[in-house]
Amino acid sequence: MITVMDTGFARLDIALALVAFVCLGLTDFIRRKGMIEGGSPLGYLLVEAFVLIAILPAATLLMDRRLPEIGGNLIPYALISGVTISIALIALMTGLRIGEGSVVIPISRLGLALAAFLSLLFLGESITLTKIFGIAMAIGAVILLSQ
Repeated sequence: MITVMDTGFARLDIALALVAFVCLGLTDFIRRKGMIEGGSPLGYLLVEAFVLIAILPAATLLMDRRLPEIGGNLIPYALISGVTISIALIALMTGLRIGEGSVVIPISRLGLALAAFLSLLFLGESITLTKIFGIAMAIGAVILLSQ
């Protein structure tokens, strides 16, 4: 299990979010390049899924030192999010095939504002002026970029 001491960061959650930020940005750029090269959105996603399936067991063993537990309340949520991510990725890849990445990608990332809003509303996370301002800025940035 990774601990805060392993990272050198005071906040492991922030460090991991920064890693995700960089990797998601690179992923979107590479996806756009693949679509420019004339790739099929579904073919691309299929290859990407095979790579993900190959990497996840090794990552799980490295991080947790055991295979993951699958069961209980996890399955319904994983099934639903599997459907929503499939729809999202098919829409994103098709959008990248026909549109500009500098417009399509920021609009697709408005999902972060939706997720934050839903977390505040349904999961009881704290609502602060900083969070509201941050969400509003994200929405404003996407509006500006899509003009």
